[in-house]
Amino acid sequence: MSIAAISWSVSPRDGGQFWGQRMALATSEDMARGLFLQSALKAVRELGDEALEKRCVSACGQARFFDFFNYPIRQHLQMLSVAMPSLATRHGDVEQALWLMGHCVAMDFLESEAGRTMQVLVRGEAKRLVNNLPSTYQVSVNGVRSVKWTGPQCCRFSMKRDFLPAAFHEGMLVAMLERMDASKVKVVGRQVDVLDSEYDISWQ
Repeated sequence: MSIAAISWSVSPRDGGQFWGQRMALATSEDMARGLFLQSALKAVRELGDEALEKRCVSACGQARFFDFFNYPIRQHLQMLSVAMPSLATRHGDVEQALWLMGHCVAMDFLESEAGRTMQVLVRGEAKRLVNNLPSTYQVSVNGVRSVKWTGPQCCRFSMKRDFLPAAFHEGMLVAMLERMDASKVKVVGRQVDVLDSEYDISWQ
């Protein structure tokens, strides 16, 4: 395990959990699709630089991921453990770096074959998108997700056994909703356990 994985902790808002703890909880059944991991590497390059991307490749042991192959989620966590200290310094703090990475990953997903198919299915409507979030996420990563509507344009989106911090998903969700017919999108996430989180989503 890298020094970064041992010594670097995400913010207090995320429960102060070490990447090492998240990696320790990952089993052989916790997987992510290659398109998700490849987008994460691309985001590291865009938000950081080529040298940081190479360090992440070295940490996870793989330079190229095939879109519809499954890979251990541990490889994504290894990338983040290496990338986050540098990206946090460059972009102000850890949460902002995670948010930006999530936003970049979502934008890349929206341009992929799976992302374009999803946009056709939801017809550009924010509510359809939110209702399809559990299945959309399932295309990329393992875990259990659910939506509970609290109003016509507001809901709580819950994730269980998801290995990425809340700020990352905030950026992803904002990017996807802004591609729809939504305006004034607001996503507020919170970590309720190491691998469980909730998101209050609203728009106009």
